[in-house]
Amino acid sequence: MAEGYGACLINKPELVQDMVKQVRNQVETPGFSVSIKIRIHDDLKRTVDLCQKAEATGVSWITVHGRTAEERHQPVHYDSIKIIKENMSIPVIANGDIRSLKEAENVWRITGTDGVKKKMTLQWAAVATFLYAEIGLILIFCLPFIPPQRWQKIFSFNVWGKIATFWNKAFLTIIILLIVLFLDAVREVRKYSSVHTIEKSSTSRPDAYEHTQMKLFRSQRNLYISGFSLFFWLVLRRLVTLITQLAKELSNKGVLKTQAENTNKAAKKFMEENEKLKRILKSHGKDEECVLEAENKKLVEDQEKLKTELRKTSDALSKAQNDVMEMKMQSERLSKEYDQLLKEHSELQDRLERGNKKRL
Repeated sequence: MAEGYGACLINKPELVQDMVKQVRNQVETPGFSVSIKIRIHDDLKRTVDLCQKAEATGVSWITVHGRTAEERHQPVHYDSIKIIKENMSIPVIANGDIRSLKEAENVWRITGTDGVKKKMTLQWAAVATFLYAEIGLILIFCLPFIPPQRWQKIFSFNVWGKIATFWNKAFLTIIILLIVLFLDAVREVRKYSSVHTIEKSSTSRPDAYEHTQMKLFRSQRNLYISGFSLFFWLVLRRLVTLITQLAKELSNKGVLKTQAENTNKAAKKFMEENEKLKRILKSHGKDEECVLEAENKKLVEDQEKLKTELRKTSDALSKAQNDVMEMKMQSERLSKEYDQLLKEHSELQDRLERGNKKRL
């Protein structure tokens, strides 16, 4: 201060304006930011005038320490920072006696300055929660130690029967809502992508480029959230249907297997009886041969009928087994596709995080 630099430069707005202009002209990349940190004047109008001149010159944001150049440990004038923020269109960062996150939040509420992370809106927070719930349900459905029959019993509870009349309407309503949110996210991405290209080539407002990048990132995040929510909602519906069908096929397989075993037992019994009759025929002689032949013929016919029924039952059992194998293969393919989607989702999140780190 004794040499006329540092905090004393707030009394030389033309010099500050020229310094900002020189720095801005030397920066070749328009995306780079130029900022200044100042203290306040006793006459706050002079501080507002200095900030407006710096903004007109091309400064990206301004950090304001809420004390005058002469003050050291006196209370910070947060009300003055608030007035400066109200008169500026570029970001203003509050500085002074902020030692914790709680103090930073209090200063942000008092001054209305920038620099606080903005949370997701209520609708997108709800969609994100819905997405996490979908992922959890799909993972539970894919657990290998829970058989389809157990899920079938759960799906057969009375409570599901009571809400079945509203289920289709609710399903379609959620699909429509997710499609609307997805299309809105696509519109936002296209909007800020075009603005992003325009602002990147412009050097008049470097802060606008950063602001557009922030909005583009949020719109892309919303696009991924709504898109995956819509996709997983359809996958969840299909997964429930496949589990139900697989449980029914397994039940039919058990019934057909029991029928085949009973038919085999009956065929063996008739064959044993036929052998007994043959032995009896040989022992009684030729007088009773005609009667025994007739009975034997009848038994042979019954045996052929039973064999025919056995073949039909065996064919039905084979068909049921093939259907079960097909359903199992389809379920495995669905699990592989789901693992692939999770992998792509993780890669997209990693790219977004790396992009955020690069921008930061």
